[in-house]
Formats: sequence, structure tokens, C-alpha cells
Amino acid sequence: MAAILTVVGVLLIAAALVDVFQTLFHPAGRGGMSDWTAKITWRVFRVAAARYSKILTYAGPTAILAIIVSWAGLTWFGFALIYLPQLGTGFDFSQAPGGSAYKGMVEAMSLSVGALITLSEGSYAKLHWLELARGAEAIIGFGLLTASVSWLLSIYPVLEDRRAIAQRATLLHNGERETRLDLVRDAPEQSPDWIIGLGADLATLRNQMAQFPITYYFDMGEPETALAAALSYLLELADRASRKGNSPALQFAGAVLGGAVESFLVMLANDFLSMKADDKHAILRAYASEQMSDLILQKRTIPYPRKKAS
Repeated sequence: MAAILTVVGVLLIAAALVDVFQTLFHPAGRGGMSDWTAKITWRVFRVAAARYSKILTYAGPTAILAIIVSWAGLTWFGFALIYLPQLGTGFDFSQAPGGSAYKGMVEAMSLSVGALITLSEGSYAKLHWLELARGAEAIIGFGLLTASVSWLLSIYPVLEDRRAIAQRATLLHNGERETRLDLVRDAPEQSPDWIIGLGADLATLRNQMAQFPITYYFDMGEPETALAAALSYLLELADRASRKGNSPALQFAGAVLGGAVESFLVMLANDFLSMKADDKHAILRAYASEQMSDLILQKRTIPYPRKKAS
């Protein structure tokens, strides 16, 4: 029985460490457990958001907290299973409150959490390998804390970049609608630089989201900074810029932005939406629906031709 408990404990610890490595350190890896936790959390909040829309903004922070707790919980419980069969003979509790040996699972978990947070409760390991195990648990606990803080600090710049791109696209779209000016037609000298800048920023964001997929599950609660709503405008702007008859600079800029949008949509389809990546507009609609956003563009940005001066 002792061997079984030890093996199960080691497997739980290994599962937590592998998921931490895949989520935080592997440049192209994704932790299976953390992905599953984030998806389940997102689905629960989307159901609740059908009645209370503002609650969706808590989905991302809750998913992060749930993932970190799952890592700590698996480590805590795994080491407790290792300590459990050794409570009678492997530890000295003479300095602990009561001075008697602990025997149950609750006591093993208390012993484990003390090691995890490097808190001494007066018990000492008699066996060298148990002493090493408690030291390893303390190192893992400290590593989880620092890694979690670093993860949080890495996530929020990605969210800020996403909001910035979405708001720039929304402002351009609203500007064209209100002034009835065509960015491509009426600013042919400046628009290539603007369009290429949007494409470069979106390509950067695509790679950041691939590295930190947890950012997909964050909702800002602001329509003007919702990328799911603004992507349709970026695709339409790219199509307008790349049309034949435009200057080579405009066509090149349109191709850059169009390629960035397509690459972003393919990543969404493959990694988050579980759908085929052969229909860009279907992916746009699915992404907007998943994020509970309304597309800011249904057909065209410029609905009517400009009136000729008489």
C-alpha cells in the first residue's frame, strides 16, 4: 500500500510540473490541464453571461486563479500521499504540538502544506530521502509562486496590445463612416504605412496569443476594444487596399494586412474554435459569437459613394 501511495503521489506531482513547464516555459507548448481548466471556466462564465453580461470580464482572472490553484493542489496532495505511509516511523513529532505521531491523511496534508510554504510546524524527517522530499517540495512551492507572478506580468502586456489594435481599428472604421472618406482612396500616400503598421501589430499579437493562450479567455467589457468585433474591418480594409488599380505600395500593404488577418484567423480556428480554417468569414462570425461581440462591419465600411461636387 505504501508503494502505491508513493507512486500515485509522484505521478500527481509530475503531472503538475509537466503542465507548468508546458504552459510557462515551453515556447510552443500548451499545458493540457491548464487548457482544459481555462476552457471549462470560460464555458461556465459564458452561460452566466447570457443573463449577466458583465460577469464575462471575470472569466480570464478566474481561469488563471483556477490553474494556479490546480498546480499547487496537485503538488500539495501528491506530497501528502508520499508522506502518509511514513507518518508512523519516518518523522519525529516530538517538537510538534502535542508531541505525538500523526497518523491520518489530514495530518499528512498538514505536513505537506507546511513544507510547500516553507513553514516549520515542529516535525522533522528521520529518513534522508524524506528530508530531501520536503526540501524539494519547498523549492517547488517557491518556484510555483515566482512562476505564477511572472506569468501574470507576461499576460497583461498581451491584453494591452490586443486592446490597442482593436481600438485603432474601431477608430479608423468610425472615422470612415462618419466622414464618408475612404482611407485607401483618399489618403493614398499615408495609408500604406498605417495599414502595414496594423498588419505588423496583428502578427505580433498572433504570436503572443500562441505563447499565452490564456489571453483568449479575457473579455475587456468594452465594445470599442473588442478585437473579435474589429477583425472584420481589418479584413475588409486589407481587401480594399490590395485591389488591382491601387498603387503598388497600397497593394503591398493590403497583402501584408490580409496575410496577418488570415494567419490570426487560422490560429483561432485551430487552437480555440475547433473548426476548419478554410472560410475566413465563418471564423470571424464564430470568434465574435464565442466572445459575445457584435461585428462592427457587416458589409462595407463606406456604404455609399461620395457625391460629386456640382
